[in-house]
Amino acid sequence: MASRAPFEHFKESFFTCSVCLDQFKEPKQLPCLHRYCKECLQTLIQTSNNNKVNCPLCNQKCTISANGIEDFQTDFLMKSMLEFLQLQKSWESHDLKKRMSCLKNTKVSAYCFKCKGFLCEACHDIHVSTTTFNGHQPHTLSLNDIKAKNLSLERMAALTEAPKCHIHDNADATLCCSSCGNLPICFTCIHGYHKEHDYRGVGQLAGRESELLEENIAELKHNRRSSDLQRIIEITTRKVSENVATKTEELTNQHIQQVCKNKYELAECTTNRERGLFDIGNIQKQEESQISFHLEKEISQVKEKYDHVKKTAKRAYDDEAEKFNEECNKIEGALCMELSNIDASLKDMRTVMELHVKEREIELKGITDCCDQVIKRYENVIETASSSFLATKDKWTYVQCIPDIRAACAPLKEDMDKEFLQLESLSDVATEDTRSVDVDDVTITKNEESVFDVRGIKTEGWWINGIAYSVDDYIVVTGRASSSYSHITVINRRGEIQRQDQIKCEKTSFPNRFCCFLSKFKVVTACWPREVGLYDVRDGSYNKTYFNDISNGWFTHRQVKCLTKNPVSNDIIVGTDRREVYIFDYRLNYSYTISLPNVIRGSHDITVHRGSLLVCDYDGKRAYAVTMEGSESEVMYEFTKPDIGDACRPLNVCTDTKDFVYILWRARKAGHEIRVVVRYSQDGRQLLTTYPVDDNCCCMANSSMNGAEQLILATCVSGKLYTYDLR
Repeated sequence: MASRAPFEHFKESFFTCSVCLDQFKEPKQLPCLHRYCKECLQTLIQTSNNNKVNCPLCNQKCTISANGIEDFQTDFLMKSMLEFLQLQKSWESHDLKKRMSCLKNTKVSAYCFKCKGFLCEACHDIHVSTTTFNGHQPHTLSLNDIKAKNLSLERMAALTEAPKCHIHDNADATLCCSSCGNLPICFTCIHGYHKEHDYRGVGQLAGRESELLEENIAELKHNRRSSDLQRIIEITTRKVSENVATKTEELTNQHIQQVCKNKYELAECTTNRERGLFDIGNIQKQEESQISFHLEKEISQVKEKYDHVKKTAKRAYDDEAEKFNEECNKIEGALCMELSNIDASLKDMRTVMELHVKEREIELKGITDCCDQVIKRYENVIETASSSFLATKDKWTYVQCIPDIRAACAPLKEDMDKEFLQLESLSDVATEDTRSVDVDDVTITKNEESVFDVRGIKTEGWWINGIAYSVDDYIVVTGRASSSYSHITVINRRGEIQRQDQIKCEKTSFPNRFCCFLSKFKVVTACWPREVGLYDVRDGSYNKTYFNDISNGWFTHRQVKCLTKNPVSNDIIVGTDRREVYIFDYRLNYSYTISLPNVIRGSHDITVHRGSLLVCDYDGKRAYAVTMEGSESEVMYEFTKPDIGDACRPLNVCTDTKDFVYILWRARKAGHEIRVVVRYSQDGRQLLTTYPVDDNCCCMANSSMNGAEQLILATCVSGKLYTYDLR
């Protein structure tokens, strides 16, 4: 055991404080077993934060209790070792006479740890033989033991005076309080401060602590063997690095050899190509010369009459064959296109039908869960009212408990009376007849049917960023009003303003606002950077919230860019300048998030079409149709870009009642910005027509009046609305 080792085996650094670099003074011990002077530890505590102090040696965090440094354990063993170390230094420096407790100027013979002084031979004999000093005899050390320098920790512990009670300074500590961290206490404390605590004898507690320490040390020694594994890992890592370097060098050499070989073969192939082409050219020239010679000879021999007849007949038959071939090609092309559209339409219809079925199953499950919860609440209220309280016949129970039961009945009755009107339509699955697929029977009129200014937009310097149309001929335009306000403007078909509201936004330089009709009078709208809300076109009431309040997945630098409605589930779909798309129910309760494919940078505008999501990726200069199932969407197809100029980017997308797709594209041509509306086939895979519009157009929407469909386009700065008939 280490306690039997001579005292001189300890290095001087063992007795040195790592803070002041001096010998310990009143050593205090941290939970990590590192010791520091009491004053040094007090300095560390004063500079610490959050009631935590870091050990300067191992950086382990130690909690500071309410009593501060006093609750840290005093290292009594170190104090005893320091005391004996001081004895040795006094002996080596011949400074014994000054430290004698006896008045006689005689030779020093021993040292008493209880008296804290050196003894002459006479005083030593009295300590050993007199009953008055019975308590001093076990704590007396002969000077010969000091000279020998072979004092062990076990022997020193026996010499050291037992600690005093931490409350009664004059009483010897005979017990240890386990409840207070093994504090030394006397018998008086059992009935006082430490009453009903867990206290034990020093011997019993020391034995138990020694056994536990041996077990812990054994476990630590066993775990130390794991260092072999670390050595093996280091060797393996070194071998891997060496092998990688060797293989890399080999592959590099092979690559250089192969490159040189290929370059040589490529040069040889180029030489052969040039030589072969030169030979072929010479042969061709010779043959052409011979043909020309024979042709001229034969032409001169043929009479002009037969030559004219032959040419005339050939020309007539060639023309007839060409016309017939063109007609056949046109018929075949139309049939192939129609067949392709029918196949794509059937595939899309199946996808839409599957999505509709899944959405209806989810909605039915939600209604079922809601009904189950109402039934459970009803059964709980009935059981509570009948069996728990009313059966007691106690008036105080009635007075205290019945109001709570009645309060629970009110919302329960409201939920029980709730009607699920959508149940009547959930069993219906809307499908289309493949025979009704139109290839190209919708055209945009060349001239706008009407154009009018939205009052106040241009004069006030406002912008239009979004437009929406309802079945009751309400047109809503939204956009930026100033650096702090956005606007929501409601107009009718004649351009007359019904109401106009300005809404204060978060601190931003571009409070752009977008909109989409959710129901007959409700408009869902979103504003940069993270606002979303519901607006009533009748009274202008607006309830708004922020994305980071309703979705934990919202990041600080993310911005809303667009929104639309799923016509089947009535869900709200919000796009951002990143790949994430957020799904909410019609009450703005967050449902889930869809991540767009990696090829898409962000969504500048979105809409739902045949169960898929159409995305305008402005930064990526592309437009896609992606799936809406699950949290990770996939690309179904990419829309064909119109050949209209440089830097062609999609701005806005919408569809009509026949499922034709319209995308507003922006481009630069001859140094000027242009806008073009492109109409795509119902399956989105074929570009049908392009039509130039006002260069300031930024958004569009589909509308219908008296059975006639129209396309409404809004300009960003000039505040104009253009309407085009879809015929």
